[in-house]
Amino acid sequence: MSLWPADPAPRRLDPTQGPRAEIYRHFRGFSRPQFTLCGRIQVGLTGRERFGGMLWGVLAAANAVPELRQRIVVRDGEERIEEHAQVHSTCTIATEEGGFVFCPFPHNPDRAAFLDALTPSIQAAQARGTLMPQGPLPDNLLYLSTVPWVDLSGVEHASTGDPLDCVPRIVWGRVEGGSVGVCVTAHHALVDGRHIGRFLQELERRVN
Repeated sequence: MSLWPADPAPRRLDPTQGPRAEIYRHFRGFSRPQFTLCGRIQVGLTGRERFGGMLWGVLAAANAVPELRQRIVVRDGEERIEEHAQVHSTCTIATEEGGFVFCPFPHNPDRAAFLDALTPSIQAAQARGTLMPQGPLPDNLLYLSTVPWVDLSGVEHASTGDPLDCVPRIVWGRVEGGSVGVCVTAHHALVDGRHIGRFLQELERRVN
């Protein structure tokens, strides 16, 4: 049984056409086209609901921004953009041994159902015994993490250096005084500041 829902086929986009064609060409030529933007949002979540509520909010907000659902792919020698109907996630989860594992969290617009599935998903990942979920990871993922020990104001991710790596990374830190720092790393050929700004607005609305 697959860990991931069966989603509709992604919409194909031609990167050489449309209002962002020149932007795409410009940043597609960079050896390191990924950039990070951090912002602070108000958050009304408290106690035990904080992690699950933020996780659901991040997924819901990212799904509201089409550019965060787009990926650069090369198939049969042709480069194109694919825009997925929805994106899911893996998130880092601490283990009792002091390490962490990547836990799959499929998107669910139903907040209550998403939160109900949270604990079983975490327990299964911690008991798995491997860093990564089994099987290939789909293209329509976000890579999420939280650092609740740090009042987050910036982040730099480990990287393979692949200029085609366009999976967004989203990290949030410790809640301080009713607000939290959130950092988004994305491929600049697909995403710019206005899209991350919209994401942060959508996220703030969902976690209050």
